[in-house]
Amino acid sequence: MADTPPLICEKVLGSLRPVNKAATDAFKAVNGRCVVKITKMTRNQRRRGFYWTLLDVVAEVLRDRTNTPWDAETLHDELRKTLRLFDGPALKTPAGREVFKLKSTADRNMTEAERAHWTTRVVNYCEHLTGVEARTLIDEVRARGGGELNEPIHNEGAAGAKSPAVVA
Repeated sequence: MADTPPLICEKVLGSLRPVNKAATDAFKAVNGRCVVKITKMTRNQRRRGFYWTLLDVVAEVLRDRTNTPWDAETLHDELRKTLRLFDGPALKTPAGREVFKLKSTADRNMTEAERAHWTTRVVNYCEHLTGVEARTLIDEVRARGGGELNEPIHNEGAAGAKSPAVVA
C-alpha cells in the first residue's frame, strides 16, 4: 500500500458503508461498478485510519487559521520532513547539500511498534503546531470514526514520546 489513507467501511444491512473520510470520498467517485478488496481490519489498519483522520482534522485547523490550502497528503509529507522520518542516510548533491529520502508509512514499511511510536510523535507535534490540545484532537478523530486510543498520549514534545499510542 502506498502512503494513502485506508478506505475503512462497515457492513450495514448487507451493504458497505464508508466510515472514514477517505472511504466517503472514494465512494462519491464511484460511477457504476467497482472492484473492492476485502481485508480484515488489523490494529495497524486501525492505527493508519486514526493517523489519516487526524491529518484531515489538523489540515482543517491549519486551513482555517492560515487561509491556505492544507490537505492531509501535504501535511503527511511535511510531518515526515519535520519529524525526520527518513529512509536511510542523507544523499549529497555535488554542491554538498544533503537530500533525504522520506520513509514510507505503508504497512510493509512500518511494524506495529514503529507505527505506534510515529502516531504518538505526530499527535504531539500536531498539538504543538495547532495549539489544540491532543485530547481535543483525539476526541475529534474518534467522533469522525477514525479510531480509539487505548492508552494515553504522553506529551514529551514533538521529538519523541515514551509511550506509544495504541489505536484499537
